Amino acid sequence: MATIELDRVSKVFEGDRRRVQAVEEATLLIEQGEFVSLLGPSGCGKTTLMRMVADLEEPTEGSVRVNGLSPQEARHRRQTGMVFQKPALLEWRTVYQNVVLPGEVFGDADVRNRAGDMIGKVGLGGFEDAFPRELSGGMQSRVAIARALTHRPSVLLMDEPFSALDEITRERLQLELLEVWSETNAAVLFVTHSISEALLLSDRVVVMSPRPGRIVEDVRVAFDRPRSPSLRSDPGFVSLEAHLREELNRGGGAV
Repeated sequence: MATIELDRVSKVFEGDRRRVQAVEEATLLIEQGEFVSLLGPSGCGKTTLMRMVADLEEPTEGSVRVNGLSPQEARHRRQTGMVFQKPALLEWRTVYQNVVLPGEVFGDADVRNRAGDMIGKVGLGGFEDAFPRELSGGMQSRVAIARALTHRPSVLLMDEPFSALDEITRERLQLELLEVWSETNAAVLFVTHSISEALLLSDRVVVMSPRPGRIVEDVRVAFDRPRSPSLRSDPGFVSLEAHLREELNRGGGAV
């Protein structure tokens, strides 16, 4: 049984004046401990697909299962964690208080014991009592990752978490994410517009077509782990990057 299973999933948004088919017949399996990126042009349904796994949207057709459960059951059993495009921190709570928030919501006292360790793992040791307004954008992203992982979810959903950061900070956080993730065995579904980011992080890169979003290619990324930024100059990496860019251009979408 796959950790994340989408079976012929479609999503239609019905409005007063228009009907939008966001996702069409998407089928995808992700195993435990696998890192999979969704890559495609803006508006192709990447985030919609992720939100259906997170129980934030319901599919119009098809089914979504997380560890054999409905997304709602998986969320209630604390099996999913999500990092949004913006860190979405509570401004009146400190770093530590933001990280332990899921434990308070779920009534999990062990989260308090793990929070300090996770804060250290994401490089924020010494900032436990800082408020979000005192942190840089990169530091806020680290808090969001620590918050998502502290309750030990088996599934981690990440919606372009580094898109607003400068290139140097983004590269640093990519490597830190890989280091922390390697200790969790979580299945990761990661949304990005960056071909390079997808290849550096992932075991597989799933390419989606322009709306209505369909899965048009599933590319395995076979580079050894751990990975480093120097991988980007590897001929195999360059070749895969060119292939994915050609696939996206063929579909008429710009990343």
